[in-house]
Amino acid sequence: MRRHIGQEGKGNSSVANTSRTALAATAVILWFAVAPAGAQLVDRVAAVVGSGVITLSDARAVLALGFVQAAGGEPIAEAVGYLVNRQLILDEVNRYAAPAPDPAAVERRLAEVRARFPDAASLQRTLDATAMTELRLRDFVSDTLRIEAYLDQRFNAQAQPSPDEVERYFQDHQAEFSTGGEIPPFEAVRPRVRERVLAERRTALIADWLDRLRRRSTVLVY
Repeated sequence: MRRHIGQEGKGNSSVANTSRTALAATAVILWFAVAPAGAQLVDRVAAVVGSGVITLSDARAVLALGFVQAAGGEPIAEAVGYLVNRQLILDEVNRYAAPAPDPAAVERRLAEVRARFPDAASLQRTLDATAMTELRLRDFVSDTLRIEAYLDQRFNAQAQPSPDEVERYFQDHQAEFSTGGEIPPFEAVRPRVRERVLAERRTALIADWLDRLRRRSTVLVY
């Protein structure tokens, strides 16, 4: 049973979006339908975002490769949610033609991913088990860096707190910055407080923006 998150637009755009969604999902379903007799079908469509399809193997890959740290009891659902949000943002990144990241930055991030595994063979087994390839992994990392740069450019300036807002936050959350039950002077923790306020405001701005993206997109989670 599928669950709708988001609403289709009106008029011709609604028809076009629905048609693209149906075609995208049908393409994956037909791929399974023509698989060789006796083949074991281990994948399925987990979500559709616009004309893009997210599969169960995609969700397993981001979990196995450490891109998603599941905090709850439904890791696949968390991974699918992550991929849905990622695709919504990536569509915006592509719409504004955000530039490719520095190749050196891609290599550094790939090195971080490889470091999560004891050796190259272990990483390769994970790639094989999740239908991922080295090329797809590189593209995924590259797009992740493009997304991060886009979000920084779009939201960091908006999220900057004023000095009064930082001090007020400290007054309201003093216990969270205390050590051994002692509340430190504000000046001693000002950078930490400012960083906390910035992060919370940035997260809220992005969440609100994502909600608007969902409302104007066709998003189906199965």
